[in-house]
Amino acid sequence: MMKRGIKYLSILILGIFIGILANRNREYLINAQFIRDYLHFRKEVPDKDVIINDPKVMICLTFGQSNAGNYGNGTYSTRNEVYNYYKGKLYKAEEPLLGPDGGGSSVWTRVADMLIDSGLYEKVIIVPCAIGGTSVECWSEGHCKDKLIKTLDYLENDNIKLTHIFWDQGETDNVDNTTTAEYKKRLKEVIKMIRDRKFNAPFYTSISSYFPYNNDNLYGIDPDVIKAQEEVIKEIDNVKRGPNTDSLNLAYYRADAVHFTEKGLDELAKRWFESIKQNNK
Repeated sequence: MMKRGIKYLSILILGIFIGILANRNREYLINAQFIRDYLHFRKEVPDKDVIINDPKVMICLTFGQSNAGNYGNGTYSTRNEVYNYYKGKLYKAEEPLLGPDGGGSSVWTRVADMLIDSGLYEKVIIVPCAIGGTSVECWSEGHCKDKLIKTLDYLENDNIKLTHIFWDQGETDNVDNTTTAEYKKRLKEVIKMIRDRKFNAPFYTSISSYFPYNNDNLYGIDPDVIKAQEEVIKEIDNVKRGPNTDSLNLAYYRADAVHFTEKGLDELAKRWFESIKQNNK
């Protein structure tokens, strides 16, 4: 009886321990990141170096919050040579992309297909590391920065030079009442950290702040965040203007008034494509 009691007690203690770990990491487990890290069953592309060194390849880092991640509606399959670089390995791009959180679709696979269809590039490698619901402060000095640094470490280890950097973020700072000065300072810190690592590709920032809840801003658009983004574009060399995502706030563009429908992703992709095309002239 005593042995049986010790066995049940051990099982109970183990269950409690597993429960505590699961609770502490519930976001990691719930948002499908755990599955994509360890159970994605995707095949690594064997000729990684050939693709990376192709003179007609775009290699883009994509980061920010949920609308830079996998929070869009629907599914999307690429029709061209579009790849997903994650933790030193290269995969054929599939939604949801490996790297960012969220279990849906992203805008980046659509953008990649448009770029290849246009003839600007023959191949696109997406290096995504967005985290939903995050502030600019998280990326300048929090756990988001840690994830970004790890991503850059992998790129450095493989001697990969980025051709483009895409930043899409601002909604959380709308809710947080981040001032123009605070947002500018932190975004500049993010850019400086990337530049200090010798990643000198054009840095595109979208104009993004729209969030229809938990703020008193007219139409849910934060003028302080927008002003900060616009001023960073003007004040720092090689920072480019991405699309104004705040203008895509109609119901058929946003599934839950925040994240994009398939129609919204299509339109957002067109606007990213136009921004890139205009700056590639």
